[in-house]
Amino acid sequence: MNDRGLKVLEQYELETVSVRRGRGSYICETDKGLKLLCDFRGSEKKMEFQNRILYRLREAGYGTVDTALENKEGKLVSLDRDENRYVVKDWFSGRECSSFGRREILEAVENLARLHCLMVFPEEEKTYCGRPLKQELEGRTRELKKIRSFIRGREPKHPFEQMFLDSFPAFYSQAREAAALAEEPGGEAELARQIETGCVCHGDYTYHHVLFLEEGIATTNFGRCRFDYQVNDLYQFMRKILEKQDWDPGLGEQMLFTYEEIRPLPEAERRILYVRMAFPEKFWKLANHYYGGSKAWIPGLYLQKLKTLNGQEKQRHLFLKLLE
Repeated sequence: MNDRGLKVLEQYELETVSVRRGRGSYICETDKGLKLLCDFRGSEKKMEFQNRILYRLREAGYGTVDTALENKEGKLVSLDRDENRYVVKDWFSGRECSSFGRREILEAVENLARLHCLMVFPEEEKTYCGRPLKQELEGRTRELKKIRSFIRGREPKHPFEQMFLDSFPAFYSQAREAAALAEEPGGEAELARQIETGCVCHGDYTYHHVLFLEEGIATTNFGRCRFDYQVNDLYQFMRKILEKQDWDPGLGEQMLFTYEEIRPLPEAERRILYVRMAFPEKFWKLANHYYGGSKAWIPGLYLQKLKTLNGQEKQRHLFLKLLE
């Protein structure tokens, strides 16, 4: 984001006191509190949907969310003279949730469970909905097979490519088993039930998007919110934390227990959590990053990540046994 974007602030009923750079954004002190100016690449209709969800959360008593502001023309998305698109959102002075501090991790899980209890809007039009888990995992399994075929045909092979081929049979087997489990009765019916009930998930609930304030917690970056299995949020948060904590089974149990103290998981959602955890998502993501990147220079980080992934497999399977 370049400095020219700051001119966009003139399109809002705000008096800017000071501006500092954030992560791909500008954090602005204004007469109406802290705001965030950032690029916007989505659809305006989706932003309108997102903002309706956030206003409903505020009405329900959860006010610390990054609602977008309307500009002087009543629009949520503003253009600069080069027609670059921006949004201005409410923002908060706080720090990101630690990925290693157990107390903060469990507070973030508790925060998610409370959000899920509030994010139920049956009267909202079901425009943005998730897809069945079966479709998602079958598609990812096919992608893995395609990438394996591509690497097989490359000579000479980079050390990452050779390790990928050596690791492939075990991870591909896990992917196929998870996709097969997703076919079992109940998954699609549970998705239909949650959509009909109006259950909304955050869509990108990670420790980066949970801010600890002087008083309370703020939740940000709802750009991927949709009607979907709410347990997807719990899965994503748990997986990212557990990857950093070497799949500590005790921490995993604590996170699940903390969530269920507030929002008990029905059997169908518990099954979805298990199937998602059983699918080797990190391996699939690494394969996709490799496949979409330059083959002339393969970052050494890919090889290191794959080594770490292989080294964590024993602990990951110990954790999976707790979910069975």
